[in-house]
Amino acid sequence: MEEKVKQYLQEISKVFMQHGVRSTSMDDIAKTLGISKKTLYQYFTDKNDVVKQVISFHMDHTNCYFKDMMQNEGNAIDVLLEVSRFLISTFGKLSSTISNDLKKYYPEASRLLEEHRQTHVLENIEKNLNRGIKEGIYREDLDTHIIAYFYLLRIDHLFSFEVQEDLQDYPMEDLVKELFIYHIRGIANEKGIAHLENKLLEN
Repeated sequence: MEEKVKQYLQEISKVFMQHGVRSTSMDDIAKTLGISKKTLYQYFTDKNDVVKQVISFHMDHTNCYFKDMMQNEGNAIDVLLEVSRFLISTFGKLSSTISNDLKKYYPEASRLLEEHRQTHVLENIEKNLNRGIKEGIYREDLDTHIIAYFYLLRIDHLFSFEVQEDLQDYPMEDLVKELFIYHIRGIANEKGIAHLENKLLEN
């Protein structure tokens, strides 16, 4: 993907987050990018194509991030903590409007997200669990596939904004942090929990 298109997709993402997907027109996009609609259509065939390319761009970015994190120093808990921060920065500003728009008006883009969730995201969660077991900080008796699925469900629920009304005033950062701590305390052994407590003292 050429650099100019990447820059366009980043800017379009910001507009979608601010105004929603459905309510953002091709005219709005062209104006935001500072180009004519004629030029815009040289890069995108229509609005559906714009939405799919934005989703694909973010999925590729997420995949690259996960791949890089797997190579980083530190253990499985350190990696999962950084991934949690990444999720906040990437998805924390999304609104329920965007999620609903995709499901109702852009089914192809919504399907791409669902496939990505069921494959790459689930796979990376399970890799983290297996890594933690090998490092001796997660419990050895874990069924990694089931636990990965449960954790993904919790993340999905959190970022779907279908949380209880009395939790909606909490910053997304606080909600994700508590989910992270809850998850680690459920899967870590004594060594892992001690490491978690040290990490929490550092932050």
